[in-house]
Amino acid sequence: MFSYLAEIVALTFLGFGSIYPLLLWLTPKALIDEGFYRFNQGMVSIVIAIGMIFIYISLTQYNNTYIGVFWIFLQLVTTAIYWNKKNINNIYISIPPIIGIIYLLLIMNQILHVDLDILDYIIIFISFSIIAIVFFSMILGHWYLNVIQLPIHLLKNSIKLFSSLLMLRLFWNIYALINFEVVDDYGIVLSIISFLWTFEGVMLLVAIFFGIIIPILLNILIWNTLQIHSTQSATGLIYVSVVSILFGDLFYKYYAFRYGIIL
Repeated sequence: MFSYLAEIVALTFLGFGSIYPLLLWLTPKALIDEGFYRFNQGMVSIVIAIGMIFIYISLTQYNNTYIGVFWIFLQLVTTAIYWNKKNINNIYISIPPIIGIIYLLLIMNQILHVDLDILDYIIIFISFSIIAIVFFSMILGHWYLNVIQLPIHLLKNSIKLFSSLLMLRLFWNIYALINFEVVDDYGIVLSIISFLWTFEGVMLLVAIFFGIIIPILLNILIWNTLQIHSTQSATGLIYVSVVSILFGDLFYKYYAFRYGIIL
């Protein structure tokens, strides 16, 4: 796994940076203070910069330098422009992540070393979105401690989107387990279900368990907690979900790099 660590970190950070700013549409400026935007935009800028560093580490031949540099430049400019402004336009904030998505589409085959079709790209971006939304939910939940009378439906909408993305990934995983095959280290072609019970495939079970099953169960608890407006307890559960998602995604990406399994 450690042989793919730079690639995994690069994809995780850049995927996060390409999706996260779009989630700010869930929190209209009229309902939340500009400090929330300032914190999130600054964080995304740092995450993208770290991801770029790991791209240079992981790729011996890097063909999309100018697009990557333009993305981080545009993100930094947008962050600087809106740093102290009260009137924030989500349309302009959404421009850098669109460039980021284009950038990732261009480098995906280069970094994954596997032929990807349209459905593979969709699943990969769903995985990016899951990581982004769980962090967004955690930060938003924490914001309820700072801002009095913040509407509860903001966090509820975030959890609804998080749950929807998890269900999409669950359905895709079920479909893939039934229909897809993989070649193991000995050259034997196995169905993914059979592969799960081999020494090489057992950690994929861990990915499914921590990347999908545990977060879905936690979301049920989080939703019930939000029904009684206990945002502090819900945020604590989201922290647990963040750890679970990251742990599961680590193994998901390992199998994408090692065996070309896109789940």
